[in-house]
Parts: sequence; C-alpha cells; structure tokens
Amino acid sequence: MPLLKEFIINPKTKIKLWKLNLGELSYCELDEYDNSLLEAKKNELVKEQFLAVRKTLQLENPSYKIRYDKSGKPSINSDLNISISHSNLMVAIVFSGSNKAGIDIELKKSKIINIQNKFLNEFEKLKAELQPDVNYLTMIWTAKESIYKALGIKGVSFSEDITIKNISNNKGEGYFARGKEKYKFDLFYFIIDNYILCYAQSNN
Repeated sequence: MPLLKEFIINPKTKIKLWKLNLGELSYCELDEYDNSLLEAKKNELVKEQFLAVRKTLQLENPSYKIRYDKSGKPSINSDLNISISHSNLMVAIVFSGSNKAGIDIELKKSKIINIQNKFLNEFEKLKAELQPDVNYLTMIWTAKESIYKALGIKGVSFSEDITIKNISNNKGEGYFARGKEKYKFDLFYFIIDNYILCYAQSNN
C-alpha cells in the first residue's frame, strides 16, 4: 500500500501523502458522482491521481465523500476543510480545522527559473538574487499556490497580491493583500525526495 507519509500539524490538522504505484488502484469503489468525473479525464496519470485521492480519503474515513463547488474547490462531509494537490507520482491531502487552509506539492524542475518573473514580486526578486536556485523558487511557488487554494477566490495575482517572507527551518510567512482584504498565513514546508510540499494556514 503506497501511502507514504502522514504529517501532524496540530490536533485538528494532518497531511496525508500518497505515492502512486501506477495501475494499482481500482475504479470499482467509486460512486456515481466520482465515476462521472473520472470519465471526463483523458490523461492516464490524471486518472491515477484522482483514484489516489479517493483511496486516501477512504483510508482516513470510509464515510468521507468529496464534492466540488463552482470554482472547483473541494469539500467533504465533515467539519474539517480539505485541500488537494498532486504532482507527477505524488498526491497530497490536508484535513484541517482552519477555514483558510491550502496545500501544494511540486516536483522540482529547472524550468521554474525561466518563469520566476511571472510569480515573484519585487521584494521576492531581491531575495531570489541571493538564492537563485530551484529549491527556493519552488518554495515560493508552492506557498503562493497553497495560499491561492486557501483563499478560494478568483482573480488572485501571484506577483501582486501575495508576498512570501521569512522562509527558514521549513517554515515561513505568507501575506495576501488586495483592497481591504488582508490575511496572514503560516507556512509549513516538507521535503520528500525531489518534491517540495507547502501547507498554508490562516487564523484570521
């Protein structure tokens, strides 16, 4: 069973990480809602990631059912909030008591250096000049993606609306500011093989 790791953030927040073993998971346990979603997916890896999410939910609680709102944000039949991410052979889910919680996992790739100007702001660019490497840039990207998922609103500019600061010892801070909306996020990082995972949580 390729359930790889579980990280406990606090008594109401845990992260489950699944590593895919292609072809292992079965379609037969899906309900009608999930079957219709799966049939719409054409890519085989995407299908495997989809099944891994369902299997992870089942292992956490067999009664959990996942549903999506109009913006594509997932929820389950629980007082816990969830966020989901997948990259290549890794799938991550966070179960959180926070109203604003998001997760992102990314396989480290050198191409992020070529697109950094699309998501870094001026403050982060100065920092990046001191740490111009794939690790640092992927940590910024996963943090912003996690905050975006936690917010659940459209039209967020990664470069203009979100700032990442104080990354150290696998923790950091994220700030969202647009108009009168302002939130601070605590960031938690985990390094697994060649992947970087970030969990973002706001308490305001």
